[in-house]
Amino acid sequence: MAGREAIILDWGTTNFRAYRFDAGGVLVAEHRAAAGILSIEKGRFEASLDREIGPWITAGTELFFSGMITSRNGWVETPYAETPASLEALATASVSRRHASGASMRFLPGVAMRHPAPDVMRGEEIQVFGACLPEEDAVVVLPGTHSKWVRHREGRIEAFHTFMTGEVFAALKGHTILGRLLPEGAAGGPEAFAAGVRHMQHHAGAGLLHAAFSARSKVLFNELAPTDIGEYLSGIVIGAEIAGGLALGWDPAAIRLVGEPALAARYAQAARIFGLVSEIAPADTTVRGVRRLAALKETAHDGRRS
Repeated sequence: MAGREAIILDWGTTNFRAYRFDAGGVLVAEHRAAAGILSIEKGRFEASLDREIGPWITAGTELFFSGMITSRNGWVETPYAETPASLEALATASVSRRHASGASMRFLPGVAMRHPAPDVMRGEEIQVFGACLPEEDAVVVLPGTHSKWVRHREGRIEAFHTFMTGEVFAALKGHTILGRLLPEGAAGGPEAFAAGVRHMQHHAGAGLLHAAFSARSKVLFNELAPTDIGEYLSGIVIGAEIAGGLALGWDPAAIRLVGEPALAARYAQAARIFGLVSEIAPADTTVRGVRRLAALKETAHDGRRS
């Protein structure tokens, strides 16, 4: 990224985030929009890009794309780098294209794990490398619709596991008998969330399917207010995820949380209930990760010129 303007894009399923850097590597502008790949009609990705940040792009700009924009349903599908995956492996597997302006575009790959069961991610891997120092041994948790628990060791993503936490919460709240008990527009209190986490902590062995039903039975016996069902279910599903993460056997001294501040804070609260130390990573992990990757490319070019 040194010596030329660069744009880093975190383009996911529902959101579009772009960060513009000047030739000296200084962040000069940010742009966010609800313009994820699901909103793009008939593959008009370049038109959408131009609509969002067209004035930023010139022939001398270098653009780096991460997230679902590089998936089968995105603009340019890139291959997966397989675990254990290093930042160098991501750089090698990236795919280059040209924008109509002549700008260079680099589409970064996701990461796949084959064993013990197949698992994949796109976008989170860059955040992990941005959240960790090369020599660190860390467990990074990335909350979201499909939450990830990632083991980073000696500069590589060694293993990871996906939990459908956000999607399951939405389904329970919006499409089951539990959601029907929740008054429209109700906002529960934080204690209901903590109660859900504690219930899952003490009944993890019975599983999520049993724990979720407790939302109904507790309401029937006046142990839970109907207005608190949403917060309680949130505690149940996040508690189930943390119990599952701890069952992986990684035995982390602490987990590093990467995500939106409000959601990361919720996970930190749940982690404390489980007796687990947590820390929240800086908000710019995507930018940090891509800048590290770009520095690899620049170092390689300098080596070939010497």
